[in-house]
Amino acid sequence: MMKRALIPIVMLAMLVAGCAIEPPLHLRQAIRIIVKVLWRAQVYPEGFKPTGVTLYFFKDGVFCKSIPTANVDSCVVELEPGRYKLYMISQTTGEFAHMDFDNMHDFDNAVVHVTDASNNWYTPGENERMLDNPDEMVVGVSDEFEVSDDFIEQYLHSRKNKNKDKKDPTKVGEDTDPDDIYTAISYYTIRVPVNPMSIVSQYWVTIYTDNVDMLSGVRASTTGMARSFMLTQDVTGDDEGTQFITAWSVTIDDAANKIGHLDGRITTFGFPNGDSPSPLRDPELNVATLLVDNKTVERYVFYIGDKITSEDPPPGFRNLYRVVFGSAEAPAIHPSTVVPVVEQAGFDVDVGDWGDGDDIDLDI
Repeated sequence: MMKRALIPIVMLAMLVAGCAIEPPLHLRQAIRIIVKVLWRAQVYPEGFKPTGVTLYFFKDGVFCKSIPTANVDSCVVELEPGRYKLYMISQTTGEFAHMDFDNMHDFDNAVVHVTDASNNWYTPGENERMLDNPDEMVVGVSDEFEVSDDFIEQYLHSRKNKNKDKKDPTKVGEDTDPDDIYTAISYYTIRVPVNPMSIVSQYWVTIYTDNVDMLSGVRASTTGMARSFMLTQDVTGDDEGTQFITAWSVTIDDAANKIGHLDGRITTFGFPNGDSPSPLRDPELNVATLLVDNKTVERYVFYIGDKITSEDPPPGFRNLYRVVFGSAEAPAIHPSTVVPVVEQAGFDVDVGDWGDGDDIDLDI
């Protein structure tokens, strides 16, 4: 009878002891850790934090445990003596619609990839990858911290003096209350701050056009964009692909002369290998415009490596990459004059499948 009563209590001790393998030995070596997440205004400027986070713990360089939690401001965990590092991601890996994760149990090589995209209007080049636009995501990495044997000794000495006449609840027996086991391992508190930062940037393209009344829709692709982000290294990976801009808005700048500009925005990791915009990069922006006859498609190719600038990002983003083609005085694209279809209602940000049209290449 005694063995049957003891088994479930020992199993409970194993659960609450965190990384411990031998509960009777390590129950006395559990330290209570409070991970404090310090949210900054620029990460979630409107105060809407994620509904959950996941923490990944590494002891002496080896993965120890991961903890998903809805307690986004702080998390309590018990750890045995050792040197630790941890990193945090918003949500869990399964909650991102357009991202995949690899090497999450390898601190130095944990990485997130944008998933591959598909469409029926863009023909990729040889070995070219078509990328989805990444979901918004934040990552935080702690400094290394130590759970020291000295902390254990300090606690045990303090406990011995305080509880000389009390029964030791860590001596598991038939009459042990399981709640006493948890109380017994809440030894010493270390606070580990984590400062999360967004890993996702915004890419904003503006194109000036004349004959703005001839436009029905626009879509574009931009090459040379980062496909991955190294979660603990604070840098993009070396793989790259092509992202798509399919949602555009139009603004009229000069109604009398039918001049306006188009704005398209996407989320992105930025550029491969942690690169910044520079003349050394030579990506392309391929633009297709559908005219108001709903059959004429005109295409433009812009070489933009030295025209991308980095500006102050909008709230919630890591960086803002900005590129502007033309001006109200010198538009960059020139839609042809066509006869609109009777039911044409003007510029449409989503006009479905397009047919073939004329190709127009402009070196800007």
